[in-house]
Amino acid sequence: MATTAGPIPRPAHRYRVPELLQDIRLLDLLELSGTTVRASQLLNLSQPTVSRRYRTLAQDFGLERRPRQLQCCRYGASEAMRWLRMGCRAHRLEAGVARIGTDLFHQPLLAGMDWLLPVPTRFRTIQSWADLVREGVLDGALVSGLELQTAGTAELGGLQWVELGRTSLALAMSQRHGDACSPSMPPVLVPNRGVAPGLQRALQSQGLDLQSVGLSCTTAETWLDHLQARPVAMPVFTWPAAMASWSGALNRLPLPRPLSCAVGLLLPEGPQLQGLLGRMLEPWMRQLAGAGASS
Repeated sequence: MATTAGPIPRPAHRYRVPELLQDIRLLDLLELSGTTVRASQLLNLSQPTVSRRYRTLAQDFGLERRPRQLQCCRYGASEAMRWLRMGCRAHRLEAGVARIGTDLFHQPLLAGMDWLLPVPTRFRTIQSWADLVREGVLDGALVSGLELQTAGTAELGGLQWVELGRTSLALAMSQRHGDACSPSMPPVLVPNRGVAPGLQRALQSQGLDLQSVGLSCTTAETWLDHLQARPVAMPVFTWPAAMASWSGALNRLPLPRPLSCAVGLLLPEGPQLQGLLGRMLEPWMRQLAGAGASS
């Protein structure tokens, strides 16, 4: 795969997807957003147009939609489509931009990276993140080491884990209910058990009462609504960037016992990391590693 590029990468807001690759981008955004409605909003197209174009792609490439499938790819995959996606990846990287996916808890760590293309925030299993990177939908995934521990070697085949540093885990609670909190720890909201088993296992080991939220609870606003409605807490990573994104609305609570975990990137093996993708990531990785050491 070609990874050569000019010395000055173009920021993501200037990147234009070639007409030839537009339908591949549409399929990728369906996978990343989960619905034709959300994909149509991201693409600035009507929902019927997105559905029609997907049906054409599905027919041409033998794609079968499996909406109940938790792993990739819910909108179908094929060998031909994987190679087309690799071509899209090559074009992105040669233009100096990349797609890095993550969940809501880690999203603040991606702030300010002008070479990143926007990716809908979702909670996913580590296997699903790995599949999206392996298939070329994403160029990398920022994930917690807690989830990495739940994956087998075969599930991460063809990928490498690049650790950025370690950070502590804490709880946060709405300021509205902070004064009313009893001496005992409040119930803790966590993503659906199927997509965050490592996080849940770590919190359960602390003797906490866990309550799952639905898979549709993917934005800061929805989490804050839950915390405003009743005296419950949520897990937060104490990296400065992550804490700053919640600081105006939440009070931080310590866990019963200190808990730290690694945070890192799932990346494709091969020349991408040593080539253009590696050059884009290197300054950011140094920045996050320094922040992690000071948290």
